[in-house]
Amino acid sequence: MIIQNILPVISDWKTFEAFLKGSYTWCILMDFHMNFMEDLVKQLHEHNKKGIVHMDLIHGIANDQYGTQYMCQKVHADGIISTKPKAIEAAKSNQCISILRIFMIDSRSFMRSVHMASALQPDYIEVLPALLPGIVKKLHAYCDIPVIGGGMIENQEDIAKCLSGGMQAVSTSHRGLWESVEK
Repeated sequence: MIIQNILPVISDWKTFEAFLKGSYTWCILMDFHMNFMEDLVKQLHEHNKKGIVHMDLIHGIANDQYGTQYMCQKVHADGIISTKPKAIEAAKSNQCISILRIFMIDSRSFMRSVHMASALQPDYIEVLPALLPGIVKKLHAYCDIPVIGGGMIENQEDIAKCLSGGMQAVSTSHRGLWESVEK
């Protein structure tokens, strides 16, 4: 279970090194090449930290059940984020935390996402964009899965809105923001 309100999104080595020195336990890894993933996750674990790999945004590996299986079994990722049902199923069957990423663009995408989440039963749903009034309440009317907000988070007020709206956590690549909240 993820127990922190901010999930730093790491996509470069400099930010990764800063994360290792900070107090957050969990992070999301994306935009790295597959060849670096084993070393990244190993370093996280050596620092008593955990990494969630965004399978749709890792270069050099398929975001399907086989790529996910490799990421869980060989790389030892602690969790997987994906928009792909097969990746979520593979994460679950390999005892990795599973996060289904969904994009809310209209009522049709909402219902399609609800049906997918209900069928897959991921550990978490990541909703993009995060700042959708009442989205957690609407989602929980259909499925009781914890929600993470992602995308378009610009300041501490946005984080507060998401958390007060029922989101368990907020993911952000805005390093200055997650570092300011960390202090």
